[in-house]
Order: sequence, then structure tokens, then C-alpha cells
Amino acid sequence: METIPLTILIVLFAVYLGIFLARSTPTLLPENLCSSDEDCEWKITNCCPENAGARWECVNKKTFVPPKCPELIICPQVISPKPARACVCENGECVVK
Repeated sequence: METIPLTILIVLFAVYLGIFLARSTPTLLPENLCSSDEDCEWKITNCCPENAGARWECVNKKTFVPPKCPELIICPQVISPKPARACVCENGECVVK
């Protein structure tokens, strides 16, 4: 009985650690390049919905390639609404203002 709660805690810790590492790693990807503000848009990049841990990134909506999502995915049960900050084109790159 005690191993089940411990296993759940380990899995939750691993999920949150992965989210932290993913958010702290800077990305300069081709889908961030732009020529105007209309090119840039917030997109979900981790296959999780807004009501369960979505990871939002400011990217070029024309060149963005959605991730290939597995059938079974574990998403943290945290509401992650679309960010209120502006996603704009600055110096040829989609950035958050």
C-alpha cells in the first residue's frame, strides 16, 4: 500500500521537473522568425489542453508545426490559460511583450 503513494509522488515530481526544465530552456527556433506582428501567435507546444497544463509559446503561426502527440499523455492538472501578454514580431523574431 505504501509503494503506490510513493510511486505517484515520484511521477508527479518528474512531471513538474520536466515542465520546469522545459520552461527554463531558451529556444531560438525557425518558427520564431517573422516579418510582422501578424505572423506571431500563442500556440500550445506540449499536447496538453488549457485546462491541464498547456505550455504556451509565442511562435510564427505560418511556420509552426504542432507537436506529434502520443495517444496517451500525462498532463499536470493545472489550468494554463493563453497568456495575456502580447506575442509580437521584434527584430525578425516572435517575442513576448
